[in-house]
Amino acid sequence: MTGARKSALLLLSIGREEAAEILKHLDDKSLEAVIAEMSKIKYISKTEKESILTEFQKSSDRISLETKAGEDVAKELLEGTLGKEKAEGIMNKVLGRGIHTDFEYLNDIEPATLQTILATESAQTVAVTLSFLEPKNAAQVLKLFPKDQQANIAYRLANMSKTHPDAIREIARVIKKKYDARDSHEFSEAGGAEALANILNHMEKGLEDVILQELEDNNPDLANQVREKLYTFEDLLALDKKEMRLLITRLQNDECISMALRGAGEEMKDHFFNAMSQNKSYDILESMDLRGKLTLREINEARSTILNLARRLEEDGLIIFKKNKEEYI
Repeated sequence: MTGARKSALLLLSIGREEAAEILKHLDDKSLEAVIAEMSKIKYISKTEKESILTEFQKSSDRISLETKAGEDVAKELLEGTLGKEKAEGIMNKVLGRGIHTDFEYLNDIEPATLQTILATESAQTVAVTLSFLEPKNAAQVLKLFPKDQQANIAYRLANMSKTHPDAIREIARVIKKKYDARDSHEFSEAGGAEALANILNHMEKGLEDVILQELEDNNPDLANQVREKLYTFEDLLALDKKEMRLLITRLQNDECISMALRGAGEEMKDHFFNAMSQNKSYDILESMDLRGKLTLREINEARSTILNLARRLEEDGLIIFKKNKEEYI
């Protein structure tokens, strides 16, 4: 039995006020671990109470009959300890982990089989399910839907932010039932622009462009959010020397490069320096040494400037920013 489970059993076996007082002294990580265990325990038998209280040298005269436990009790204790708002946040986080496990088995199912199971479900149900899959697997499944459905599912996925656990669990239950039959036929984080971007990163460029265009037509701001998350600073490593030279030349901002490379790995620094003259490299290195401390915001803004330029160059067909370069001639 883990320490977290023993602690959960102990706290559920003593008075609510005493338990709340103990919880106040736990750090966030320990608190989440204990609350997660408390949420799983429905009842504690008299024998279990006696055993755990004896181990922690508590008096057995406080032992009564079996004790009710579960999510409601855990939430009540948290609210008494931390207040309603913070308690809700921790419970959502803890329960969210459990929800993810309801979908884990889907990652081991063949994409074609999973698409068949989801084919008769609503676009919203498909979007929720895909948001809990590994991005690469979700991309494979989404690709199997008819093109007119892909954009609709993607749009719902990108617009999803929070979905009630009861609704998600019901979706998981229905999908599991259909999978087992092999029929052909509190709030948890799900979906959003980042989830869709991760899925699109594993899809062919042509399909990615079609879906992004559909998003652009329906919600330009959302499409822009997804595009921004499609590109990371590390993706620049996919550019060859000629493409990097073009990017640096068009940028014409050594200070921006100096700021963007602060905190970057040696591979990224070499990637930039190998695409420029020795004198230019020296100037940027000197600038990095002379400049004082930078905030994370300043570094991210500099990197965003470079990434936005890379996006425009790719849209103009001047560079291939990421993936599937072998498809291009």
